[in-house]
Amino acid sequence: MNVSGILFSLLALTLPMKSNVNIGTGEDQVYIVHYKWGLLNADVARAYWSVDSTSLQGVPAYKARIYGRSAKFCEAIIKIREDFQSWFSPSDMRPIKSFRKAVEGKFEGGESYEYDWEEGKLRMTIDVNEKVSHKEFEIEDGLLDVPTLFFFFHNIDVSKLLAGSSFSVKLAVGDNIENIGFKYVGIERLNVKGLGNLSTHRFLIKVSTGNTFDTKSDISVYATDEGGSLLPVYFDAPMRLGRVVIRLLPDSFKRK
Repeated sequence: MNVSGILFSLLALTLPMKSNVNIGTGEDQVYIVHYKWGLLNADVARAYWSVDSTSLQGVPAYKARIYGRSAKFCEAIIKIREDFQSWFSPSDMRPIKSFRKAVEGKFEGGESYEYDWEEGKLRMTIDVNEKVSHKEFEIEDGLLDVPTLFFFFHNIDVSKLLAGSSFSVKLAVGDNIENIGFKYVGIERLNVKGLGNLSTHRFLIKVSTGNTFDTKSDISVYATDEGGSLLPVYFDAPMRLGRVVIRLLPDSFKRK
């Protein structure tokens, strides 16, 4: 299973955003990845997300990161590492550069992304087991990548969302730019292990083909706004084989 892939689908810039964007630098969250399939029902990985202020080539920037790794007992079967890092502009939140490095069993590789906003180009370098290829895409405002997508989710103005509203986002992920469907379901109470019974905002992320949202096949994301900005606390992702659920660790729920 692809930890960062499961975490990717969270936000579109077409969503109503807060007028004062909360950067939240120094924040970090830790998530437990739980896999259910047949007799297997266990915590199989951890995923870490963080954002902080930095500089890139002498220019102020923010750096967001998602890192995932399999549990030790799983590595006798398959070793998984996902490291996705992105640098983005403080002024307009555009990605500047990013990369993903992955180890999944015998697969090793990843992608690097260079964003040229003046020319409107995204240049990708793809590495699959040391076989390198290149792609180039035309890009427009609103394009996000995985780590910045997760960050921007914090800054949705949920008070202006209507239940049933649907959106889409262009996301640089893997070796392509994908259109991701996004739907706000509404407020639901959810009991999350270690966190208790929470009032959450539920979103559906469309990963199947077609245009109809389906609670049986789409990823559900549950987020709380009790800390002043949206924080995902629980993910429910149906898979071809089994189901993945991801929950926020209690210590990460205590915001800085």
